[in-house]
Amino acid sequence: MEYCSMFLSALFGMHAADMPQHDNSSYATPVPALLAPWRMTADLVALVGGTQTEVVLHDLSDPLHSVVYVVNGHVTNRKIGQGVRHLVEEMLLRGEHPEKGDLLPVWWFRHKDEDGNEKLIRSVTMLIRGAEGKLAGALCVNQDVTADAAELVRLDWLLPPEMKAQFGESSLAAGRAKKNVREEGLAAGESVADAVFDLIDRMVDEAKAAPSDSPPSRPGRKASWTREDRVKLLAFMESRGIFLMKGALEHAAERLGVSKVTIYSDLDQIRRMAKFSKTPYWRGEE
Repeated sequence: MEYCSMFLSALFGMHAADMPQHDNSSYATPVPALLAPWRMTADLVALVGGTQTEVVLHDLSDPLHSVVYVVNGHVTNRKIGQGVRHLVEEMLLRGEHPEKGDLLPVWWFRHKDEDGNEKLIRSVTMLIRGAEGKLAGALCVNQDVTADAAELVRLDWLLPPEMKAQFGESSLAAGRAKKNVREEGLAAGESVADAVFDLIDRMVDEAKAAPSDSPPSRPGRKASWTREDRVKLLAFMESRGIFLMKGALEHAAERLGVSKVTIYSDLDQIRRMAKFSKTPYWRGEE
C-alpha cells in the first residue's frame, strides 16, 4: 500500500500533505476477501476528492463494528471498529425502488467536530454484495462541503439577482442540508425492509455471541445474556435509526425473545436517559 501511495503521488504530482490519510490501524485490520479489493477503490476516491473527502468501508457481517477501512477519517472522526451510523436512514430515504441498483441517494447532514465546530457533510453510499446478491458491505463517501456552502452564501451576496437564479435548487440543498431523495436503492429482489431486518438479525446474533459492557466485542465476554445487554443493544439500534422502519420493532422483539411491550418499555427508558446525558447509553463511541 505504501508503494501504491508513492506511485500515485508521483503520477499525480501531489505533495505528502495532499495524500489521503489512513486510520493507523487500517492496513492491519482484517478485511473479508470480498471487501479487500475495495480498499484500493477507497484510496482512489479519496485521492481524487482530496483531504476533505472521507471514505469508509463497512463489513456488514458485523454491523456493530462494521468499519474496517478508513481514509481521511478526520472529516467526521470515523475510526476502525465503529458501527454503522446513517445507513438505515439512507436506505429509508430512497424508498422502494429495487430496480435502481445499489447506489443510495446523495444526502447532507451536520457534523460537530471535537472542537464543537459544525461541518456540512455531503454523503453518498454504495452497497456491496456477495454471493447470491446478499448484502455484504458498503462504501461510504463523506465530503466536507462547509467551505463550498460558505462560498455560495458569499456569491449570493456578491452577484446580481439574475445570476443567483442559476444556483437554483443546489443552493437551497446546501443551505438547508436538505436530503436529496433519488430513485436509487437496493438490488432487485431485496426491499429496504429485508435489508433492515437482516441488519437486526446480524446485530442480535453478534450481541448474543459476545455480550459485554459495550456493544459486542471479543474481549470481556459474559457468561450469559442479560437485560442490560439487551437494553444496550436496543440503544445502539435506536441511535442508528433501525426503528424508523415499520415492523423493525416487532422483528427485534421476536429475535430477542421478548414481547413488544418489553421493547417499548426498554426504548422508553433509553429515550428518557438520553434527555439527561450527552453520552449514548450503549457506550459513547462517537
